[in-house]
Amino acid sequence: MNVLSRNIVAGIWALILGEVLAYITGQLEGLTPDYTLVGILAVVMALIAVNAVTAITESANPAKTKDNK
Repeated sequence: MNVLSRNIVAGIWALILGEVLAYITGQLEGLTPDYTLVGILAVVMALIAVNAVTAITESANPAKTKDNK
């Protein structure tokens, strides 16, 4: 899966799961959540996490280093 599609899929799933989590916690607390803010924060955090994991795993893979080609 290439980088763009990986980020798009992670963003969509983060948006869905973030909104569900906001709804559930809003119902439990009796408050009205700000769905726009929750959606933006969920997508940003997911993109950071996906790209960080990708960078860490690619740099830790000795088979993909330039010296071992």
